[in-house]
Amino acid sequence: MDVTKLKGNGQLRIGRTELDVPHLGKTLTFILPLIGPDYHMDAMAEIDSQGLYRPTTAEVLSLVDLALQNKEEPYCAEILRRFNRGYLWTATESLSFPEGVIVYDNIEGKMPQTNKGLLDLVNKKDERVRLVQPEFKMGRMPISEFFKNPYAIAQIGENMIETAERVAKAFNKKEAFLYGLDKSDSDAKGLTAVGSDWYDSRLNINGYYHDGSNGGCVSGVRK
Repeated sequence: MDVTKLKGNGQLRIGRTELDVPHLGKTLTFILPLIGPDYHMDAMAEIDSQGLYRPTTAEVLSLVDLALQNKEEPYCAEILRRFNRGYLWTATESLSFPEGVIVYDNIEGKMPQTNKGLLDLVNKKDERVRLVQPEFKMGRMPISEFFKNPYAIAQIGENMIETAERVAKAFNKKEAFLYGLDKSDSDAKGLTAVGSDWYDSRLNINGYYHDGSNGGCVSGVRK
């Protein structure tokens, strides 16, 4: 909702637009217009302030998939414009540590900040967190190889491969691009963005962003 402060201590509130998106057998309601372009921290804080939850990488790809099927609709066209010419932030974050990478869907902004805290969740089989063994391939790769990559699977989930592959092939039928953290000597966090403009128009999942980048947009999801 857009809020404008008025003279005389008044406020003008313009109602929000809701977009229903099919996702793994259920319906997600994204709130539009998109937030941003902005820093990840500020964009996610805006989602929190609206009482919404932050969308995962898988959920953002479902949003893009719907937009691709409705390119002439103005809101969908804007989603694709941001995806094509910039990038969309997601709530899926990564933590690198000496034994590999931990991927976490930080939908409420309460991600544990140490590998110990995250590994505790891995051991409890918490669905929000996935452990990736180190030394996975990164960079440009065939689509068939991309969707077997353990870091790509950790980002999107095995049950999202069909949808994500449809999105990938809408931009490049042969290749996709993956980048992220690998193992490190101490804990290091990375943020995730998805887009298609990097490296000659192909699906890109980049889990190596830091909060110094301010070109991303995002849409909150109704709880």
